[in-house]
Amino acid sequence: MITTQLSIGPGAIAEPSQEGGPAFALSSSEWYSIQAYVTDALSKEIMPHTITDFRAYLGSCAPENLSDFEPLIKAYDDIFNHVTTWNEDTFPKSISLASDIVAYASQAETYYAPLIPLADALTENPDDEKSKEKLTAILDVLIKQTDSYRAQAEEVAKQIREFANQTKQDSITLSGPDGESGLYKYYNEEYGETSEDVKRLTKEIEDQKAILDAANKEYDHDVVVAATSPSYTWVFPIGTIAASVVAGIYGDKATKALKRAKAAQAEIDALEAELQVNANLMKSLTISNQGLSENINSINGALPIIQKIQGVWGAISDDLTNIKELVIKNIAEALPIIMSLGVDSAIKQWKAVGKEADAYRVNAYITVEQEAA
Repeated sequence: MITTQLSIGPGAIAEPSQEGGPAFALSSSEWYSIQAYVTDALSKEIMPHTITDFRAYLGSCAPENLSDFEPLIKAYDDIFNHVTTWNEDTFPKSISLASDIVAYASQAETYYAPLIPLADALTENPDDEKSKEKLTAILDVLIKQTDSYRAQAEEVAKQIREFANQTKQDSITLSGPDGESGLYKYYNEEYGETSEDVKRLTKEIEDQKAILDAANKEYDHDVVVAATSPSYTWVFPIGTIAASVVAGIYGDKATKALKRAKAAQAEIDALEAELQVNANLMKSLTISNQGLSENINSINGALPIIQKIQGVWGAISDDLTNIKELVIKNIAEALPIIMSLGVDSAIKQWKAVGKEADAYRVNAYITVEQEAA
């Protein structure tokens, strides 16, 4: 004998996944966060996963030999493959769960509405085989549907768990199990702000800027002297010389100073371009590391939502199966249970959640704008 209250309504599916959100389980900020991470991971402007893209990302002064960056390129390639599977398979399947809800909601009234009249008919005549056959046929259809939907939700939950495990491993590769080691630590020590490489480049830039400043000052002085010399001037120890000679001497000095200034500026530009390679590398690592950490939290928040949907379909299927078995074995016990199902209320609830599920799936494929790299 069944002693618990059975239900054929949407249950937890009709509960908002976040406070103040739509009354529908899948409407969650976690999905947006995951898609934002996926967009970054698919972008060669943030996580370049081929040697060609990686070289282009680093900039014009990227080293010819990129062997030191092969572990990072491999890590980015693994991430790319993981998020591609999510984007092309797992995520669309999660959206199809909303389609399942829409489909069931659209049929709920058709299948639920006859339950009470058939139960009434069997109450009057428990031997009414025609009504019993109709009732069991309806229950069979609903059980088959809910079993299918439960299996789909279970498959999506399995794929999300796999994505979560992959993301966790990707995070360990980049920043270690402690969040402070892994590839990030290595590249930060080699190319980060406090690395010897950056210190060397910074010192060389400062030296070249000093040369540039001195050359510019000398150039300005020599140009002024050359342009303002009087007809004759006294130059120790030579004595009085013509202004044209003075202008020539200082004009030549100005030209040489200008060349030194241009050479210093060119060296500064080259050094800064080399320094930018390091900056680009660390920017990519920082964004990737942060994205992985946030994505793990988002996936962990999203998985219970799918499990909730899976659980509701399973509960409805089990309840309908119990009712069907009772109809076959003990119609007298089954009828009061059918009467207490709250069919009208369940139909209204399914209609409401069906509308929200439909709105969700229509707008599910959000566009996430990337920040400028």
